[in-house]
Amino acid sequence: MVYIIFFCFAIPLLLTLPLLEKNSRYLVGFLLLGAVTALSAYEINTIIFALSGMEARSFTEVIPPMTEECVKALPVLLFALLVDDSRRRVLPVAMAAGVGFAVLENTVLLVDNLGAVTLAWAVGRGFSASLMHSLCTMIVGTGITYVKKQRKLFYTGTFGLLSIAITLHAMFNLLIQSDYDWIAMLMPLVLYGIIYLGYQKKQLKMPF
Repeated sequence: MVYIIFFCFAIPLLLTLPLLEKNSRYLVGFLLLGAVTALSAYEINTIIFALSGMEARSFTEVIPPMTEECVKALPVLLFALLVDDSRRRVLPVAMAAGVGFAVLENTVLLVDNLGAVTLAWAVGRGFSASLMHSLCTMIVGTGITYVKKQRKLFYTGTFGLLSIAITLHAMFNLLIQSDYDWIAMLMPLVLYGIIYLGYQKKQLKMPF
């Protein structure tokens, strides 16, 4: 089922790429890459879960934050290292990769739980888990534009950025399954608001 959903999502996006301008092609391409990383993470998590012997809840709190953030960040890191390391380019493609990941993940969850999901579930998922996926990738992508220019900090800085993303993801997974799920719901929105205000403040300082 996961592959059926993936191809229904990926083929139309793939066919639109040759018709788009450069900037739009990057965004749609990374939306597609985000879905590819979601599929890859699904396969990796499935294998590790079968080998780990862990209960489902404990597993989601420990393993997926590591596998998903590492796999999801890979195309963004390669883009910043090989194509363009400017924040105005990296930030949108990082966000697009996170959105692509979240769209495929949400669609699979929707199909698997079709009889139980509601409109409130969809809205809550969009503003919480989906936004968290995008923000974690943005943190890595935006941070790499700085550490790439600092050779002494590159490896430790990249590890640190991934650690931040993994920690945020793990905190969300832990809280959303607890009595403090409302904190998990608010956390991505608060973080998004801080990033948005910081970005707007920086834009106002620019002379163009």
